[in-house]
Amino acid sequence: MSYIKTIEQKDAKGLLKDIYDNLSGSIGMIPNIIKVQSLRPDLLEPLIRFNFALMETEHGLSKTTKELIAAYVSKINSCEY
Repeated sequence: MSYIKTIEQKDAKGLLKDIYDNLSGSIGMIPNIIKVQSLRPDLLEPLIRFNFALMETEHGLSKTTKELIAAYVSKINSCEY
């Protein structure tokens, strides 16, 4: 359970609802890292675009390599997100 106030998908409105619907449709879930930023959807939208550009575009490292690095860093930091 998060100590940070979040807005669940069923309670989302406006821009946050659009973001949640897009993520739910494309990846089938709303990641916790997105939920903890749900109070500021105006800042969340550019962050999602940045992350997508960073992870999906190959700039010397493949998407698979970047995902493995992210997963490993999360593991060594004991991060559940």
